[in-house]
Amino acid sequence: MKRFQQALKRIMVITAIVMLSGTTLSLPSTTVQAKSLKHELYQTENDELKYSKEIIREVFKTLRREMKGPLRYDEAISLIEKMSKVEVMDRYLASYGKKVDAKEIPRIVNQIYSIDLERISELGAGNQTYPDEIIQGVKESLPKWLDEEDIPSLSKLEVLDLYLASYGKKIDGPEIRRVLNQIFGINLDGISSLEGSGVSLFSKDQWISQYDQDLFVVQTGLTDVDVWIYPTDYFTAQTDLEQLPEELQNQLEKLGYRYNEEVGALYYADPDGNSVPDQFKGQTLGTLIQFIQTNYQNLS
Repeated sequence: MKRFQQALKRIMVITAIVMLSGTTLSLPSTTVQAKSLKHELYQTENDELKYSKEIIREVFKTLRREMKGPLRYDEAISLIEKMSKVEVMDRYLASYGKKVDAKEIPRIVNQIYSIDLERISELGAGNQTYPDEIIQGVKESLPKWLDEEDIPSLSKLEVLDLYLASYGKKIDGPEIRRVLNQIFGINLDGISSLEGSGVSLFSKDQWISQYDQDLFVVQTGLTDVDVWIYPTDYFTAQTDLEQLPEELQNQLEKLGYRYNEEVGALYYADPDGNSVPDQFKGQTLGTLIQFIQTNYQNLS
């Protein structure tokens, strides 16, 4: 009993010293930061944020690990909003902590890029044929009641699911984007670079990239066989030009575009009825972006 009383007395003395010295026991700073971010994030209205709260929360985790120091909420939000969509996607996946399920990929792409892969799949839009690599992977995962001849009748989401089932290892951001381009005809790396470029992209029956001060629109058909280009209403309001500038038209005509009166725009269609390759899309976008940077940098 005496020993117990002595031990209790020592505890009381130590407690008093701590209280008098102003010393407090605290949680690790990273834990406090995480709680503070979570609180401030959920106090913020959704329309004030560039990305969903889930995306921001997970990207913040990777930022905190990289910086190895304190990071305020406003600093974190500023850093995330300045990142390219590719960077946001890669950091989100880095925090994911497990193999990404094929059914999660459309949700992730929608939250970061606002692109609806499910709609593209339902429409059968995008690439009409798949590379041998995709076909082989799908074949390895086909259920017994299907064979290779059934692959063209599968939806793109089914193709993605079957291909990733055969992939085996954990798949990262760059590889997911490569596979999505092969299956859906959606180049997420290229789309990420369009932000702030002045060029809008409408494809697969939806806006793939669009900002208020874009100057020109590149539009493709459901299967990417044809492409047409025209000015935005913003460009017309700023310049009084209802058609593309003549110099730009000349540059695009060198790539094979011709003015089409039916659509009222410069138009190109693949002569063999195939989806326009990424190289041609890149040349088109590169021509537009270079023209904007040279002539209309102050508008975009």
